[in-house]
Amino acid sequence: MTQTLLSINLGGLLALALLAGCQTDEEAQEPELNCISGQVLGASCNGMLIQVDEAVGIGKPIMYRDTLRPNVIGTYSELPIGSEPGKKFTFALRKATAKESAPRPCLAIYQSFDVPQMVVEAPRCSK
Repeated sequence: MTQTLLSINLGGLLALALLAGCQTDEEAQEPELNCISGQVLGASCNGMLIQVDEAVGIGKPIMYRDTLRPNVIGTYSELPIGSEPGKKFTFALRKATAKESAPRPCLAIYQSFDVPQMVVEAPRCSK
């Protein structure tokens, strides 16, 4: 009986260690978000939609104005002057907190999309 309980406890600890190891691997695989470029698509109920470069590996595909757009994120952040729909710009991203990503009042002319909410910040390029 003692041997059975010991093996169950050891098995549980091993499973927990494996799960913890997987989380560390996922965090290590997160893309570098300090200096990326993207194109402003336009306004939505998610704030401004930005299509980020494919190399970054974040965002989701959406159908926007009859065009399939890959790697799209939403942001409520204030964008730099001159960042208007159709324009590309360079920026840094970070995950939004629950408060920063909370839905906001939205005009009925805009659509909501299932995209990640991110915070746009000044680029931190090491060039």
